[in-house]
Amino acid sequence: MTDSSITKINIRKRTIPEWAALYILVFPFCLSFLMDFLHISSFIKYTLDIAWVAIFLCLFIRKKVSVNRKIVPFAGFIVVWLIYVLVTYMFHFQSVFYFLWGLRNNLRFYIAFLGFAAFCSEKAISSCFQLIDSLFWINAAVSFVQFFILGYQQDFLGGIFGVGRGCNANTIILFTVVVTRSILLYLDEKESTAMCFLKSGVSLILSAMAELKFFFVFFVLILAVSMILTKFSWRKLLVLLLMAVLLMFAGSLLTAIFGEHEKLTLARIMELVTSTSYSTAKDLGRFTAIPTLSKTILTNIPDRIFGLGLGNCDTSAFAVCNTPFYEMYQGLHYSWFSSAFLFLETGYIGLILNLSFFIMCFILAYKHLKRKEGNPFFNQMAVIMSLCCILLTFYNSSLRMEIGYIAYFVLALPFVSANHYLMEKV
Repeated sequence: MTDSSITKINIRKRTIPEWAALYILVFPFCLSFLMDFLHISSFIKYTLDIAWVAIFLCLFIRKKVSVNRKIVPFAGFIVVWLIYVLVTYMFHFQSVFYFLWGLRNNLRFYIAFLGFAAFCSEKAISSCFQLIDSLFWINAAVSFVQFFILGYQQDFLGGIFGVGRGCNANTIILFTVVVTRSILLYLDEKESTAMCFLKSGVSLILSAMAELKFFFVFFVLILAVSMILTKFSWRKLLVLLLMAVLLMFAGSLLTAIFGEHEKLTLARIMELVTSTSYSTAKDLGRFTAIPTLSKTILTNIPDRIFGLGLGNCDTSAFAVCNTPFYEMYQGLHYSWFSSAFLFLETGYIGLILNLSFFIMCFILAYKHLKRKEGNPFFNQMAVIMSLCCILLTFYNSSLRMEIGYIAYFVLALPFVSANHYLMEKV
């Protein structure tokens, strides 16, 4: 039998939901190339909706389904969330299209999470991580060309994610996944010192070029939690020393490129966290958006608690889904931060519900790790990613973007190897 025949057989063995999950994971990396370089219509990104809808349908149409109880809390969470947003929207009804658009923008990630947990195998996950590593190096090469030859930097330095304003929001998730995996593999003696050092160094250098100061915070968090989750070894001391050197070098590079006022110190980080604006004097600060919105827009208690209704503050390329609220308040740039978006539409309760999903992932993954259930590497990855997702909720809107699927893929890892579903070929 030829190699090509073997490849064809392996392809045919994949089920529809497996293909859909793979498509959701990989396609976000291709969007900028397709839309900006090949000039394909931006509507191509909505093919991802076909994929997650296919996963949703496959979760229900199978004749034989064996549900692992470990995934039940997440299904229960989704039901509670759906009931909450539906009931609250009845009191803030504006348009069924606004609600459906808001539902799509939020529900798709939860469905993708279930799909990854239900239909991915450990072998497939290993292949996916190898692919993500390859994309990381391609992104690095493209980013260096953009910076040194084309002159792009700061928010416009996005590598394979393009050169549009804010495109670097995609890279912070890519860097987080690649660096987390690399450090954990190194500590488990499954990756070389040179490779771990190189991946971490490239991520920090590109973050400095793109002025992604918050990735430095993520990097320290990833390193610290990795140390806590793994056993003591001399490799820990070595990686601490090497990463300290990398951090100092990348911090110096950041200062050299953007000036002394961008020097990364604890005082500077606190200044960024407590800032009441982001890019203009009239917009919102990352971590002060909710107090500001409480004083200016959601001035009564019911609105603060329940929000203005899912989808009622959203925006879209479809005119029928573009809301009057966005037209009036887009200058606040609330759409740049997931926390502000969630607070406006679903209130404190909706924001807490959203964060509770990540907290649930953290707790269950950590329990699995302590009880030695499942793949320990998967559990460690999910513990770290859940903490990063909580911070990302306040930092930017990447968890509402297509790249957010990658974060939910990592969160689903602890629940993959348990064979939650007894699948039939579709």
